[in-house]
Amino acid sequence: MRVVVTGMGVVSPIGIGVDQFWSAAVNGVSGIKRITSFDASSRRSQIAGEVADFDPSTFLSQKYIEQTDRFTQLALLAARLALEDAGGLDAYESRRIGVSIGSGMGGFSTFESSALRKFRSQPVPPFTVPRTMANSAAAWIAIRHGFKGMNLTSSTACSSGANAIGAALDLLRAGRADVVVAGGAEACVLPLTINGFEILHALTTTSNDNPTGASRPFAKGRDGFVMGEGAGILILEKEEQARHRGAKIYAELAGYGQACDATHIVMPDMEGQIAAMQEAIRDAGMEPDSIEHINAHATSTPLGDTVETRAIKNLFGARAADIAISATKSMVGHSIGASAAIGSIATIMALHTGTIHPTINLDEADPECDLDYTPNVAQKRSVRTGLCNAFGFGGNNASILFTTLA
Repeated sequence: MRVVVTGMGVVSPIGIGVDQFWSAAVNGVSGIKRITSFDASSRRSQIAGEVADFDPSTFLSQKYIEQTDRFTQLALLAARLALEDAGGLDAYESRRIGVSIGSGMGGFSTFESSALRKFRSQPVPPFTVPRTMANSAAAWIAIRHGFKGMNLTSSTACSSGANAIGAALDLLRAGRADVVVAGGAEACVLPLTINGFEILHALTTTSNDNPTGASRPFAKGRDGFVMGEGAGILILEKEEQARHRGAKIYAELAGYGQACDATHIVMPDMEGQIAAMQEAIRDAGMEPDSIEHINAHATSTPLGDTVETRAIKNLFGARAADIAISATKSMVGHSIGASAAIGSIATIMALHTGTIHPTINLDEADPECDLDYTPNVAQKRSVRTGLCNAFGFGGNNASILFTTLA
């Protein structure tokens, strides 16, 4: 039994909808700008990948808006786009439609604003708790569309979206669902999260006057990631049922691997990353020699990019130099729990279109990062297999493997 991708929806700093997102990605367009959602002038890091001109009132009633955090609103729009792309799911019984969404921070915007109101002795909004819940995006997608099957949320920091997609694969294989709406959403371009990551020395602080050049995975002199936001949603179905209803098919979701470093709460570990990639390849019934493309986790931190490069070289050996690698975060920043869902869409589009989008801002590579990262210009390359990596705080490593259908 094969699981296939029949619909995709994305809300990102470089575009809303797959066509707009992919056109911008292939052309190396950056969506990173100075922060507009709050006054960041006193921050060491004043830039982010925000979804510009996002207006939930164009697709949600005022009642929905009052009851949902921004991360849920991003997820709802991405889900709507994905369902439209898939031609709807009316062919399925509602109790056989599952939802699996990842988010590292959940409704942190609501938490932060409500906490401030409480400290100032102001009334706290009545929907503070349901807006803040990490599972609210998955719940609202189900409520909005009447999906009554299994409803899951993964919250494993930066690997949340990948684990949500992997969990969806497991649900379909186990026969617990016939179709799953899966992906990730995040909206934490916020004063507290920005400050928190600054204190960890994780964010870049040297490019406030050059936002588009700030996120530079694998580049010499990179000094941290750029916060981003967004949502990515996939519609995953069993191939036989998808073909029966006449759905278009983008790719197969062939494998999923997950491994914990069990080493450090924030520092990456090569062995855990290798194990996650190995397991995804094994799960797909393939060998490492079959991998032709990797959408790297590649956040633009000095240590993270180096460790991921070492992991790829260790696993793939001499073949590592032949794998086309790209870093979506160079254009959209790091959207935490949404990043692997957005990266999955980029991976699928690379397989679907025969084009690898570039890693921008890679004018001079770090000497320790010496692989083919598709620097600055897209490559036309017919690839049949692609890994999407997601490595998060807590030592949570996940890798998902997509293939073209023979």
